[in-house]
Amino acid sequence: MKRLSAFFLALLLLISAAGCSAGEAEPEGLTVTCTTYPVYLMAQAVTDGTEGITLSLMIQQEISCLHNYTLTISDMKKVEGADLIAVSGAGLEEFLSDALEGRTVVDCSEGIDLLWNEEEGEDDPHYWLSPANAARMAQTLADAFGELDPDNREQYQTNAAAAAAELAAFQTELADSIPTDCPRELITFHDGFSYFAEAFGFTIVAAVEEEEGAEASARRISELVELIDRYRLAAVFVEANGSDTTAHCLAAERGCAIGVLNMGMSAGDTTETGLAAYEALLQGNITAILEAYL
Repeated sequence: MKRLSAFFLALLLLISAAGCSAGEAEPEGLTVTCTTYPVYLMAQAVTDGTEGITLSLMIQQEISCLHNYTLTISDMKKVEGADLIAVSGAGLEEFLSDALEGRTVVDCSEGIDLLWNEEEGEDDPHYWLSPANAARMAQTLADAFGELDPDNREQYQTNAAAAAAELAAFQTELADSIPTDCPRELITFHDGFSYFAEAFGFTIVAAVEEEEGAEASARRISELVELIDRYRLAAVFVEANGSDTTAHCLAAERGCAIGVLNMGMSAGDTTETGLAAYEALLQGNITAILEAYL
């Protein structure tokens, strides 16, 4: 499998090189490819007001997770043409391990206290849903950009500090907007909301992982029904681009609503950028919970 993976990577690079026209202009200055949308948003915040840096987003599909993601030729072109590749890290981009060999990479999970996913037996990589972690991402990016682009180092650091202050204030404001009578227990149909729950005072009593079109076992559904009854939950929550089969089964069984939470793996139809887009993502999740529960 390792040989096949290396062969496929070499083939993609060859096709990528062949597809570039001789007259295609190379971007000037520092070129950065961000693998995921959350990394891209923090990179936009950190580079605000600077010149000579080109950002691109590698994965632009509307997806729920990267577990089964397959590299495309377009992805490889972005990796090949980048001076720096900014990754989410924490194991999220395992599919890129061969492609990143010999490349300059910044791992945005550095310095972040990762939560352990007991069921999966690994660290939870969805850390960006905590504003404090997003601020840490911004600082990591600012440090990396400054190393490769010292002329703009001061601006990167200023932007990262401003982002940290804004995100801290935003988290406090958003947490304070949650009424005291709002239930704090959540059943989610993705295991990626632990950092969000911790940041805003919720408890995830069940996180259901299921493939698109599949349904949880009868035993699992019975367990979820028991949790709905125990906590008197008015809703269960699916991920914006994920499976909702079992959620509809529970809705029919217990008459609960189905709310939609967004993990922020893709831009969707938003026109916002940087911190504004990130804050809108979290605000949308809180609004979805309040509308479903109150």
